[in-house]
Amino acid sequence: MRKIAQGVYLFEELRGCNVYLLVSEAGLTLVDTGLAGDARRIVVQIEKAGLDPSELQSIVVTHAHADHIGGLAGLVQRFDSDVMAHQLEAPFIEGTNKLPTRTKLQRTMTWLGDCFPGGNKGTKVTRQLEDGERLDVLDGLRVIHTPGHTPGSLCLLQEEGGILFCGDLLFNGHPLTGRGGLRYAPQAFSVDPDEVPRSAQKLAQVTVKALCMGHGEPIVHERGVQMAELLKAMSD
Repeated sequence: MRKIAQGVYLFEELRGCNVYLLVSEAGLTLVDTGLAGDARRIVVQIEKAGLDPSELQSIVVTHAHADHIGGLAGLVQRFDSDVMAHQLEAPFIEGTNKLPTRTKLQRTMTWLGDCFPGGNKGTKVTRQLEDGERLDVLDGLRVIHTPGHTPGSLCLLQEEGGILFCGDLLFNGHPLTGRGGLRYAPQAFSVDPDEVPRSAQKLAQVTVKALCMGHGEPIVHERGVQMAELLKAMSD
């Protein structure tokens, strides 16, 4: 694991999305879980850091794509962690409904996610979140509902430290072309791509020191930078 900010660590060499460990007095919290095979790697890296995986109190899911929830079922089964996600995303995580798909690529990704051995087969969301809600993690995380990539996609903001977890709302680099730079999630992956930039504008007035996305290297600004500046640079 690699330290990104105070109390925030990034797991390394995972096959799915970026997974973050939050360490606070409340215990350990994960933001997303990667693919099914990443669960073991997550546990090993927690242990190597000298921490106790049994203190994994909660897991926050930014959205229900397979590369973000593949390891969820295994971790919950082992550690009985609470699962938190936006209320609109809960049915997809619990397996009572299928994520909507707009493109053939999305339908293929959904099919592949269902085929992964050990993948998420429906995990109970023990706390369904709403926009503006605050979590007692890392001295307080504010939930920001940012639909577009999926209906219940969310971001998490630690305001005092300027730490923003943005899931797949923003990517640092293009996963298909390899081109670098901050950008919106590729349209082919989003159920409502027109909604994505509108959701991002909810973050415009936020000053960030650590922007932690689901894919690509986190962006760290020690003095802080306003999200409006980063979003404007993306559109230029």
